Amino acid sequence: MNADKLKSLKNFFDSEYFTPEMLLQNISKYRDQPDVLNLLAECMIKIPEKTITFYSPQFCQLLIKTEVQQLFDFFKRLCNQSMSMFFNLYWLLGAYLQLEKHKKKKQKIDQLLRQMEMSMVNGQFNEKRFEQLDKEEQNKILLKDFQEKDLRQEYFTEVQRFMGTLIKHSLVLKEFAKEDRKHHLKLLIKKQNQNLQRIVKKFQLGISLPFYDDDKQQNNSNCIVNIMEKHQICFHTKKRVPYLILVETINPIEMNQYQVIPAQLQANIEVAGYIEAQLNDQGFERQMAQIDLEEQKLYHEALEKIMKMEKKGKRQSQIMQSIDQYMQKQVKKQQISDDYDKKNTEQQQQQQQQDVFHRKRLLSLQTIRLPQNIRKSRSQEKNEEKHNEFQKQLQMILPVEKLYVLNKFKKRNFLLWEQSWEEKIKSYKKESRYQNFPSFKIRPIIIKGGDDLRQEMFAIQMMKQFNKIFKESDLNLYLRPYQIIVTSANSGIVEYIPNTISIDSLKKMFGNGTKTLYQIYQEVFGNSFEEAQKNFIESLASYSLFSYLMQIKDRHNGNLLIDDKGHIIHIDFGFLLQTSPGGVNFESAPFKLTQEYLELMKGRESDYFGYFKSLMTKGFLALKKYVIEIENFFKIMVEKSDLPCFANLDLKVFTNRFQLNATDQEIMGLVDRLINQSLSSWRTAQYDNFQKRTNGILP
Repeated sequence: MNADKLKSLKNFFDSEYFTPEMLLQNISKYRDQPDVLNLLAECMIKIPEKTITFYSPQFCQLLIKTEVQQLFDFFKRLCNQSMSMFFNLYWLLGAYLQLEKHKKKKQKIDQLLRQMEMSMVNGQFNEKRFEQLDKEEQNKILLKDFQEKDLRQEYFTEVQRFMGTLIKHSLVLKEFAKEDRKHHLKLLIKKQNQNLQRIVKKFQLGISLPFYDDDKQQNNSNCIVNIMEKHQICFHTKKRVPYLILVETINPIEMNQYQVIPAQLQANIEVAGYIEAQLNDQGFERQMAQIDLEEQKLYHEALEKIMKMEKKGKRQSQIMQSIDQYMQKQVKKQQISDDYDKKNTEQQQQQQQQDVFHRKRLLSLQTIRLPQNIRKSRSQEKNEEKHNEFQKQLQMILPVEKLYVLNKFKKRNFLLWEQSWEEKIKSYKKESRYQNFPSFKIRPIIIKGGDDLRQEMFAIQMMKQFNKIFKESDLNLYLRPYQIIVTSANSGIVEYIPNTISIDSLKKMFGNGTKTLYQIYQEVFGNSFEEAQKNFIESLASYSLFSYLMQIKDRHNGNLLIDDKGHIIHIDFGFLLQTSPGGVNFESAPFKLTQEYLELMKGRESDYFGYFKSLMTKGFLALKKYVIEIENFFKIMVEKSDLPCFANLDLKVFTNRFQLNATDQEIMGLVDRLINQSLSSWRTAQYDNFQKRTNGILP
């Protein structure tokens, strides 16, 4: 390329109009022109770490498909500058390595990961300053540098082991009965927190993770220094047990600047040998993958059955009766299979359980001897019997993890969110050893094993982009993105959204499915009903647009939350674009819009419904202006991608949904049609009924 063209490109690259999306596009475009890539490398160095974290899926995808040396050098530079950035990129690329099928490509990614690890271990070294020192000083610096490298290598190993154990907990807990899981999780978390305190003490550094915050405070509170042992919740699913924990984070720079309150000494936590064995069992991930395949097959067969009967003109009652019979047969088959497996392993586990029981019994006898004449009074026994009976009845209609919530509601007239997350944080902070640190944060996070979160990570990235456009357009549209950290091809960390509850749980708490959202909103929000109603409409319009344009599926009431302000919030974006549960595109409506939502907006003739349509139209018009910018995210991710949502994706079909050539009047007409299609969708109701019959999720 001639000098004038290079100068012109440099001016463009240095201009304020040159965005990160343009940078990524130009790296792909000029991948075979080193002179231009050198100019782009200068631009990369200027990008803030927070921005790099946001675009990390695109950077990783681009590096794998182009193998541009300048981009590789940029990765190595990032790895020796920031520990959290290193783990972010290392884990993301590691996920690609796990799923890569081509041997040569797999070797290249593996080599790249090794060099990134080496770059992190080597750290930064000031050669100019080193050359100015005398021989004795140089020897001291070399010795210190060698020791630091050794320490960083050891730290890397500890973090990998720590995160691997956290993830395995999510898989191991499935082996226990629901009522026993929280107890075992508590023990596992206590033991894991002891490991964490050992790491903090040894390295003067906690577990560095790529947390980032959207607030303006640049405090980089991304280092986990403590797990709050009193607060855990298990979420019970068919395949695994994701769980919620609260972690304390700080900026690692502050470790040597502020005083940590001394900790009380605690006894070492021992967990059953069976659990330890399962934590070290590498076959668990293969088992989870097999369960995934079996569930997908079951969904596929059941939904196909509904679609066939629908075509034959069968009535709704006939279809659902047929599905009930089908699911009962499948459950019986599974029970027979489970009983067979249980018999094969029962004798082995029985011996292990006896060993654990005898060990615990011996320890209890050694530590304390209770007088044998102490007995409970008859009234105490009756009270306990009543309490246990009440708990059993609740378990018939509620997930186990919701029982602790109900205990608060029994005598308090169902006051949800009586204490906000911010108020809880203030009280939790008083108990923390790190309460004096300016960057101190308490983060609620969900640990998930057995799920590839890269698709959901991309969905959240797009949601952030939509939200940014809505804010810049000054629209009253509400989206609540949440953070995702990918740790492997089948595990990760998901931010928990505080002050929320699923619609499924709300309905179980209020009338066990007999009350509508309108009635529940009146009861929950009381005098603030109209404000909550407005917030519901503004968020419903936003998520309706997002669901239609991104083709979001699996929208049952377990994946829809209500917050303490009345917003509806969507979570779990494992199915989008080309993918759907069971591989069957059953949810054919543009977005989820039920008669209950319409009732909450006071019907089609109300001003509230008019407000909903107006917001959808304005949001559509705003997004339409940025379609090229949105499309750029896809262009990089689609090429040679191993993610199912991009398989055979036609970008023209995606961009056509934005109706680029339509007038404002035509967009209004389109919004009307989308609303009508969604409201009259028989399949939306059927999918909710299907979820009720298969997973107990109320419609």
